[in-house]
Amino acid sequence: MAVFVWSGINPPAGRADWMLENSPILAAVLIFIIFNRYLKFSNLSYTLIVLYLIFPLIASHYGVAGVSFGKTLGGWLGTTRNMYDRLTHFMFGFLGFLPAQDIISQISGKNNFWSQYFLPFQTIATLSVLYEIFEWLAAVSVNPTLAASFYASQGDIFDTPKDMANALVGALVMAAIFFLYSYFHRRKSLRSAEALKR
Repeated sequence: MAVFVWSGINPPAGRADWMLENSPILAAVLIFIIFNRYLKFSNLSYTLIVLYLIFPLIASHYGVAGVSFGKTLGGWLGTTRNMYDRLTHFMFGFLGFLPAQDIISQISGKNNFWSQYFLPFQTIATLSVLYEIFEWLAAVSVNPTLAASFYASQGDIFDTPKDMANALVGALVMAAIFFLYSYFHRRKSLRSAEALKR
């Protein structure tokens, strides 16, 4: 809430861009409220979701191409492009993977490859596609100046597939971390069980 309020205080990108950038965030929060009585995220999942939401809120204040860290990140990666939007899409996959896994495990009641890895990855892919479609529809529905600020392709004709690819890479990185954590946690549990038997 604090970041949301801050983002709306005299946003350099303009009030219209701020409202457009925040529309998917407000829609997501509304969905969470509606479905909260049916599906509960773990505390870890809620934490990851809140951490992710900070990224687009910062972008809504400065404009996607106006976040200074994005320029710094671009310099590190050897490009003049503001890379904040790429970072945001990566973080969507990275921070969104475990919440997707959390809900899918609740719905399926299973903890196997499909519920732990495949379906969460597919969820991130689907949500990334839906967001890019929303971004396109929103951009063609507003004036060209606002559309350019919101769409923030920065002249890259491959902006949309690159954004989706960044989200998928983020999900893959988190899936790998989760796999390694689970593997070593199981090994530790087995060692403890064997030690108790002795």
